[in-house]
Amino acid sequence: MKKISYRLRIGIIGKKEPLKEIFLENLRNSAIESNLSDDFYEFLLVFKQIPIKIKIYLYDTVENLIYDFDNIQKLDIIILTLNLSEPDSLSSINKQLIEEFNEIFSFQGISVLVGMNFEHIFNRTSSKKFKISRFQLEKITKDLNLIYCFEIFNKNRDVNEIYNTLFNDFILRFQFSSPELFKTAKEYGKRLLI
Repeated sequence: MKKISYRLRIGIIGKKEPLKEIFLENLRNSAIESNLSDDFYEFLLVFKQIPIKIKIYLYDTVENLIYDFDNIQKLDIIILTLNLSEPDSLSSINKQLIEEFNEIFSFQGISVLVGMNFEHIFNRTSSKKFKISRFQLEKITKDLNLIYCFEIFNKNRDVNEIYNTLFNDFILRFQFSSPELFKTAKEYGKRLLI
């Protein structure tokens, strides 16, 4: 039995500590295997009977990602995050840097903007009145020429929705680009689930 799995490399940009809890905890709970190192995080999970090996890189800024890209070599997904209650988080999303990243590294993957209210997600009270609206979030997504836009209010439910959307997209690509490998991967996925 060939151990064929789909590989995804994901770069997530934003404040590392809350992102670990929001994005990695979900994968860790559903993973068959996980490897958490200082530079990246690896997970093996089965989604719709297809084994997916996921490698996640966390960066504070797009600049840090650009500087470290030689170590990554390839990304399939880039997720930019905004704290909806922090006006400064808007300044961390630099259109010119994102265009530069796309151009320099010929990025052809999926780009995502995720808005989060950390106070709401972690059940903290806050006196901050500022909030980036859904309309502003969608406008930023269009201005940056990104593909998907999400908001996270419920950590588990909303993160599951993001992963389901992204994994479905890639499984569909895998199925049509390599039907024979897809079939073999599905057989391996069934064995992993046993």
